[in-house]
Amino acid sequence: MAVRRDIPLEEFSVIISPPSNRLESTSVNIYSDGKFNLNGKLTEKLGGKKIKIQFTTDCRYLCLLENGDISIPKGGSRKLPEVSDLLKKNGIMMPVKYELLYSEATKSWQGEHEENPIKLPSRKVRSTKK
Repeated sequence: MAVRRDIPLEEFSVIISPPSNRLESTSVNIYSDGKFNLNGKLTEKLGGKKIKIQFTTDCRYLCLLENGDISIPKGGSRKLPEVSDLLKKNGIMMPVKYELLYSEATKSWQGEHEENPIKLPSRKVRSTKK
């Protein structure tokens, strides 16, 4: 049996910090069927309100402003097919995620789209020979 020894706390110098919590981030996911979905943290802020949705001309950046004319349900999700059509037209692969931060200067939520983690299926034809 191994002998247990106490190690002084000073020898434990490497401290692991917690990973960024996905529940702390504010993001919008947009799907090819037109579903516009705010994550939980952003739903707390904007759910049940009317917002204005704006994109840059290349659709790389998204801006959400309060007091617009698009109502977002308290659940934070709504079908907006015109948004997904615009993104597809600009070559943005679906689903797309925008990580947003609040800008005090413009009083708006702004963010850049993240690269899509879902890869397209391989077009390589499998051999039928065994």
